[in-house]
Amino acid sequence: MSRYPSLTERLIRNIFAGFLDLFRIGNGPLSGFTLLRKYFSPKDLKEITSAVSDSEKTHRGELKVAIETKISPFQVFSGKTARDRAVEMFSFLKVWDTEENTGILIYILLSEKKIVTLADRGIYKRIGQEKLNSISSKIGEGFKSGAPKDAILVGIKELTGELAKHFPARKKNPNEIPNEPYIS
Repeated sequence: MSRYPSLTERLIRNIFAGFLDLFRIGNGPLSGFTLLRKYFSPKDLKEITSAVSDSEKTHRGELKVAIETKISPFQVFSGKTARDRAVEMFSFLKVWDTEENTGILIYILLSEKKIVTLADRGIYKRIGQEKLNSISSKIGEGFKSGAPKDAILVGIKELTGELAKHFPARKKNPNEIPNEPYIS
């Protein structure tokens, strides 16, 4: 997931993803997200939720996975990148609002095939953006190889190792952010 596409390519990808979402199938949680169904099943999303939950038992960090199928054409025209959107989601989902500033967001924009991992200031002091970019790249490689769920699980596992090393769990280890992936 290396080069960033042109404005025209980005518009086409996001408009097409929106067009696909018009074709609802069923009444389930993924009924309106055609592009999302291409990559994930309801079972996959439950496994991701479970992996986040299991991970957070071993450290004081808070992980959040956010998956967006598209961004609006207005956002594309205004020059908003996947990273910009990830920063917005970091705030919107209150990943920054943890007691020890140890929130991490794995943001995936399916229409543009972009993955961004962001962390709160407590994490950056110990782990740094380079490591987070490396994890994003590994997740991206998993998407390219056709195993998106497994790629996210590998990313969660790597983050778990880093967080357990730098922020081991204590007796009091509240769950401050819901573990389910945010889907939009």
